[in-house]
Amino acid sequence: MIKLDSRKFSQEAYTALNAIVADTQDPYYLDKKYHKKASGVVQGLTAYISTWGLHRLSGDAKKFLNGKAEDTKYKGKVYKKFLRSLKSFSGKNFNVDDEGSLLKMPLKEYTSLNRLAIELAREWSFWASAVLGEPEE
Repeated sequence: MIKLDSRKFSQEAYTALNAIVADTQDPYYLDKKYHKKASGVVQGLTAYISTWGLHRLSGDAKKFLNGKAEDTKYKGKVYKKFLRSLKSFSGKNFNVDDEGSLLKMPLKEYTSLNRLAIELAREWSFWASAVLGEPEE
């Protein structure tokens, strides 16, 4: 059994969100014009994962990143950054670029990871306004 320090959730979320806005070398760096929209997406991560699961989040990340609409690529970046953050935080070996790796995961492992993702998403949601600004649609 893993013992989790609740501050680790904050550290992981805060660090990942700061990389999105500050690290121009990060492949998921977001231009300032998308910060408030991204904040809204982050605020909805908990509900999204609770309803649809990580495998669909991964699929949507791919869809938005590969889509033609420039004004929705920020969603793909947020989703992908979240999945990378979750992978790092959880230590689970899944391919963030392939939703199939989540679909093929044993049920117990997947549901545990999904539950951990919900908790991490709550922490991302807490830090979103402070790092990205108040959400905007």
